[in-house]
Amino acid sequence: MDKNREVLKHCPHFYTIINFEYYSDDMVSEKLIDVYTKFIFSVDITDATNIKKVEKLDDVLFKYINDYCFRDQIQRDIMTIKVRRGDNILETIVSAIINFFETYEKMSTRRVQMTRWI
Repeated sequence: MDKNREVLKHCPHFYTIINFEYYSDDMVSEKLIDVYTKFIFSVDITDATNIKKVEKLDDVLFKYINDYCFRDQIQRDIMTIKVRRGDNILETIVSAIINFFETYEKMSTRRVQMTRWI
């Protein structure tokens, strides 16, 4: 039980993420939340790189919940993930999600979105 509390210290958005209400036909959001919970509770928190990865994943999924454009982009990109035989599935998916986020951040800073004032 103490390990779970220690993990939750590094995930300030945990309850917001797991309580996110998605549409019933939105399988991607359901699977992402499932991957999130499985990953953060299965990782070794004594390693600093794992802690950084958990914190980054927490931030990415919080952005996924709050930013519609990012959610749309992730739902398109998530279908392109390839897992090789012998690789850790959770590690591969989490790394890909974090890479999608970093790519999105780079592209969104370069792209200016025009809004229309009414």
